[in-house]
Amino acid sequence: MQTVRDVPKNAVARVLNGLMFLGGCFLAGTGWLLDERLPRGRGEGGGRVTLLGMNRHDWGEWHAWVGYAMAALVVVHLALHWRWLVKIAAAQKPWRLAAGVAAGLAVAGFFLFAPVSR
Repeated sequence: MQTVRDVPKNAVARVLNGLMFLGGCFLAGTGWLLDERLPRGRGEGGGRVTLLGMNRHDWGEWHAWVGYAMAALVVVHLALHWRWLVKIAAAQKPWRLAAGVAAGLAVAGFFLFAPVSR
């Protein structure tokens, strides 16, 4: 019986990349569905228009959860390719890698922590 350590890194990367591709396609599709095909609010049939029995809010939930899963898959992908990031992307300059990670965290953190108003 194979363990996780016995599975080649390439096989894990292929599965991970496939999942990220499908997740990205799902996010694009549901994003367009939410933006273009399912009306906002209560007017114009808002909660009554459905696709596959789900309304705008149901699809929004799926969109959000797949987005969270995609974020997790990206973190795993980056961890799996850390050596490439250090050697090639950052040209073996740690400050470049740190700046890229900090910029990504700052963008995500902005949307998570920025004050919202009505």
